[in-house]
Amino acid sequence: MAGTLLLAAAALWLALRASLPAIDGQASVPGLAGRVSIERDAAGIATITAQSRADLALGLGFVHGQDRFFQMDLLRRAAAGELSALLGPALLSADRELRLHRFRTVARTVVADLDAPSRALLDAYVAGVNAGVSSLRSRPFEYWLLRAKPQPWNAEDSVLCVHAMFLQLQDSAGHSALQRGLLRAMLPESLWRFLEAGAPEWDAAIDATHGAEPRIPGAGEVDLRTRKDLPARPPPDAVAQLALLGSNNWAVAGSRTANGAALVANDMHLDLKVPNIWYRVRLVQQAAGDALELNGVTLPGTFSIVAGSNRSNAWPKASITSRLS
Repeated sequence: MAGTLLLAAAALWLALRASLPAIDGQASVPGLAGRVSIERDAAGIATITAQSRADLALGLGFVHGQDRFFQMDLLRRAAAGELSALLGPALLSADRELRLHRFRTVARTVVADLDAPSRALLDAYVAGVNAGVSSLRSRPFEYWLLRAKPQPWNAEDSVLCVHAMFLQLQDSAGHSALQRGLLRAMLPESLWRFLEAGAPEWDAAIDATHGAEPRIPGAGEVDLRTRKDLPARPPPDAVAQLALLGSNNWAVAGSRTANGAALVANDMHLDLKVPNIWYRVRLVQQAAGDALELNGVTLPGTFSIVAGSNRSNAWPKASITSRLS
């Protein structure tokens, strides 16, 4: 019995190890126009160096396919309403709801309408993803658990990843925001400010200062027992008072930094997940007269930098369908 358990543990360990990306050596990948170098630092962040943007896109797809293919697979399936085919019938109702949007059909239309340079980059990226998955000696462990095999990546799947992010950023009912808007419209200002006040110990600024404790309104301002100052029904402009949530950006002038360079930052207000939504990477194009260096985060499944810099300019967020530029 002990020997059987030992053999099973050894087989599991070997399968998991075989699913790790190969980070040393060379590989011949169809579709490359020149040599592409992929180097990883101690944190596993890849620097991809190539002579053309198409080869950069292929190299990015290669590392995405090696490191994040299961995440990408879930993104495309979530947008297309195809999760139940991989994860089981419990997700059939969610798939039926998402199929109403016909995102896969939309994605095919988007791909068909791309201009030639954008389509060339997308095709290079797709080839890189499939090459990256094929380079693994074993399928990612999630597929072993699900007793499934990874399906090839195609151009429309990258568009579906954008749709998946669209779905993640939406509140289909808007219930929470609507209720907060109604409260703000109907409650006296002092009571609204008290209910909406944050916790000063959590709202500390960068300089470690704290906000004031929220003030409890007195009975002279509002008396809920008598409904004093409370309207009987929401005012007509209640919906216009919705408290909308979203990302925020901030910048620091070079005159206030140690090295004289300006800083720009962005809080995207997204959930913490494992793996992280974003994939950090550095892209370097060394072609004479067309040099390029991008450093930032990408969305696995797509081939551009969402937030990052090109050494001259930085952007806190950008269109994830934009071209590498």
